[in-house]
Amino acid sequence: MKFDAKGQRLAAASTPMHSMTMLRGMAVGVAFAVGLTFGAGHGLAQSANDQTTNSSTESVTNTADEALADVPTGDAKSAVVFMYHRFGENDYPSTNITAEQFNAHIKELTNGSYTVMGVPQIVAALQGDGGLPDRTIGITIDDAFRSVYELAWPAFREHNIPFTVFVSSEQIDAGYSNYMTWDMVREMVRAGVTIGGHSENHSHLPDLDLADVKAELTRSAERFQKELGFVPEIFAYPYGEANADVITAVKEAGYKAAFGQQSGAMSDESDFMYLPRFALNEHYGAMERFTLAANSLPLRVSDVTPADYTLTRNPPAFGFTLTEPVPNVSCYPSGGQATMTRLGDERIEIRMDGPVASGRWRINCTALGAQSRWQWFGMLYTVP
Repeated sequence: MKFDAKGQRLAAASTPMHSMTMLRGMAVGVAFAVGLTFGAGHGLAQSANDQTTNSSTESVTNTADEALADVPTGDAKSAVVFMYHRFGENDYPSTNITAEQFNAHIKELTNGSYTVMGVPQIVAALQGDGGLPDRTIGITIDDAFRSVYELAWPAFREHNIPFTVFVSSEQIDAGYSNYMTWDMVREMVRAGVTIGGHSENHSHLPDLDLADVKAELTRSAERFQKELGFVPEIFAYPYGEANADVITAVKEAGYKAAFGQQSGAMSDESDFMYLPRFALNEHYGAMERFTLAANSLPLRVSDVTPADYTLTRNPPAFGFTLTEPVPNVSCYPSGGQATMTRLGDERIEIRMDGPVASGRWRINCTALGAQSRWQWFGMLYTVP
């Protein structure tokens, strides 16, 4: 998967803008507007002859979930969540973080500027009446690759950094050698690592019939119950893709919160069934980007259109209302030509000059906030 991300800066009212290459000669805000979409299908998996995972009905205690009451508090109503996939697997740069980059991230997270908390704790605080420490960080990892167990977990454990792994059950059941085993997952859970759901087959869920989506969620829940003794309560959509029906199915399956792959800081006003994360890989794992994302704040908005995360109209009519005063907002669609119009002080509307390509369409809006911290609002739409 190649990420020659291009975008455009939309800042002036009723001004047509043309595509520009991002991350080259632009302000840092442009760099962060790039929305990465990652996924791992079976095409990346390797057959394993030494697979030794056995089914287990033993209940595994998830100490991270049991410790929600003993969490740091503060006045902040937002947090930043990062998303990783692979570690030190240099053959896959679009989903990998090099060992050097990862070590630099660990050093930054442990320098005393941040509070790294478990994702369930962050979600519980923002869904409830509590607050968080300023610069709260959550760590998530999608797909349960073997390098999570071999490289990432030892480093996180050494520095007492909590994290969540989103697991597609079939990827482990299939016995691919570059994925973790259920024995490894159980070992991590006993040590306090949080496990989240990620469907059964890592499917493009909006492409499935609703009955098939529900079947995927049911079968993966059955596997979690059998192998771990519990069903996770947080979810991540494969490839970050969702629509209204998929989100309803995930919620009805018992998940309390779910993550996409759109950039931005999450807040107490976020859609908790489609939460944002900053994606990291070799191309977008540099320290400048990492530290600015870690210090970012939410751009608080309401009345977002389109409301469904799968487009039913193309070109899309994208817009939102600012819920607090922001003098200068810049938006970055993922290619093409667009016009941004600001209606009064609150409403922002963006129109593309033609249909956007099928697959995934991203748009990210940023503004420089207090203490030179970037405010972020990102959306990822699936385009049929």
